[in-house]
Amino acid sequence: MANQDDASRTRESADPNGYLDLTKRPLPSLVFLLPLIVLYEIGLVLWAGNHDIVARNELRVVFSALGVTGAHLPGLIVVTVLLSWHVVGRHSWRLDGRMLATMYFESLAWAVPLVLLLVVLARHLPAIAAAAADGGASGGGGLDGHAWQAQLVFSVGAGIYEELVFRLFAIALLHFLLVDLIKMPERLGATAAVLVSSVAFALYHFSDRNPFDVQLFIQYTVAGVYFALLYLGRGFGIAVGVHAMYDVIVVSWDALR
Repeated sequence: MANQDDASRTRESADPNGYLDLTKRPLPSLVFLLPLIVLYEIGLVLWAGNHDIVARNELRVVFSALGVTGAHLPGLIVVTVLLSWHVVGRHSWRLDGRMLATMYFESLAWAVPLVLLLVVLARHLPAIAAAAADGGASGGGGLDGHAWQAQLVFSVGAGIYEELVFRLFAIALLHFLLVDLIKMPERLGATAAVLVSSVAFALYHFSDRNPFDVQLFIQYTVAGVYFALLYLGRGFGIAVGVHAMYDVIVVSWDALR
């Protein structure tokens, strides 16, 4: 029996479909994201001052209206959602450290094409970096002397909380409304959910500090579609990883110039 189990594990680890399936499940996504969640919480204290990601602030406002408050509430929401999804789905509790490490490399691999695509669209990488840094943060005053560290912190936070709001929550809600309630055909409903959530994602980035611009709107929408397709095809964890990696690459490029 032990030999059969060993052989089964060997076949699973050698099967690329095993990795592709397992990494879309909630528990691997949660363990993969925990270091990013902790890093963001620490980074806020060290470098971000009274700034935060808009999506994270909005989550706090919504749950505060429901009587649930806490400084680290948004991070706990991510953990609770993924754990609940795992339990309800009755998925296995078994994890593979090599699989989790590979998820970081996969996230980087998917981030690079998006960087190149948006560079081609924008023809000016620093403009994207400046817009990304201004569009995702909120709070009073300007960034302090550790501006690049704060921007890297926001890059990680944007990956986590913007994907939570615009992919995990928004796509599920839109799919429910369009397909389950309105009875739109599955493919058409899924396409509409991707496009509507991506446009909402693009509009979210504009503010008084980052006024609406058609070129940036197109870039943000393209990025939103890219993240949405990754979310649907590769799961929440990879979508977050790619989003965070993309923002880190762009901000780092701008800081090193």
